[in-house]
Amino acid sequence: MNKKRLMTCLAAGVCILAVSATAAFGSVNGYGNYKAAVKALALQTDNVSAKGTFAMTYDGKSVMNGQVDIACDGANQSSHILMTDGETSTEEWNTTYNGVTTWFNSDDENYYTYETENEKSGHGLLNVSSDDELSNRIVNLMEMGADTVMGDLKNNVVQIGASDGIYTYQLDISNSQVPAIVNAGLSVLAYAASESVTNTYYVDFEDYDQTAVQYYQDQTGKTLSQDFLDHYNGYVDDDSWWQDNAELEEFQEVSGQIYDFYYQELDEKMEAANSTSGILYVAADGTATFYADVESYQQSKGETTIDGLETFIGKDLTLDNVHFTFSINKAGQLTANHMEATFTTVDQKGESHTVVLTGDADLFDYGSTVIQPLDVGDRLRVE
Repeated sequence: MNKKRLMTCLAAGVCILAVSATAAFGSVNGYGNYKAAVKALALQTDNVSAKGTFAMTYDGKSVMNGQVDIACDGANQSSHILMTDGETSTEEWNTTYNGVTTWFNSDDENYYTYETENEKSGHGLLNVSSDDELSNRIVNLMEMGADTVMGDLKNNVVQIGASDGIYTYQLDISNSQVPAIVNAGLSVLAYAASESVTNTYYVDFEDYDQTAVQYYQDQTGKTLSQDFLDHYNGYVDDDSWWQDNAELEEFQEVSGQIYDFYYQELDEKMEAANSTSGILYVAADGTATFYADVESYQQSKGETTIDGLETFIGKDLTLDNVHFTFSINKAGQLTANHMEATFTTVDQKGESHTVVLTGDADLFDYGSTVIQPLDVGDRLRVE
């Protein structure tokens, strides 16, 4: 065989291998490709941007939704989180840029900063070092756990599209296909949540700091000055004020008794109601209201919040179905992810409800993400 023919055959062979490899990537082992992409994102990727949304409905009614924007460029990172829970929304911004972290939320009139390390100790979004043996073993355990739970379902991941070098896969799991270990785990979670609801015991403060001030003044008969309150609440930046301050020491000693005071009241209320559970809600002015359980406490507030997730989980929980799609580019990088999971839950009264969780994420600008300093607007800095 002459050299020209040999080179032609080699070239043809390389082309065939390339086409075969591309076809295999697009149609075979979608689960393996996804796992590899997620591991690379979590453990190796130091430059990427992502946008995501998530939501939860209970019997078709929205109880929680939000959005997340994150970006990473080595040690420089930024995040923006918006979460709506019932009628309440919270929003937070957090950016680390050139060794300084700046953050604030939508309720702040100020912004906060502190110095951080200017270099990451590890790699990926999880900042894991390749030399960290414990982290590596944990990752390996999680990977094996995922493989075990998925079982034969790994073969249900099928390619549904390919365009412009992006391969899209889909996984649908029906109730009969849900691994037994998943529903067993959900059952344990539901039971634990049920126990936390039916055996509730805690004091909830509307505004602990205001209540502490009111408690101190009620116990001592003294009125704290505005200057004291400004320093104590951090409105005045004066480190020396916290040193050898007799008035502050007395305030902390007296106000430190506030938990004992209100938990004693909670015990008395529970005993009077012959109840094994209870919540004492303390208003900012120090007045307290007793509730026998989480459900009655939430009803009194006229809303159900995500803080009461136990009430959504109920006393039993099963996974009905999962719809999952994801996209990976030719470089093996995850570019999109969509998940919708439907659960059936049984509440304390034995009634069934439907809970749906959805989440979407888009990942982009691999290797080209640039972090910008956080725009704080007209907020004032508090160190």
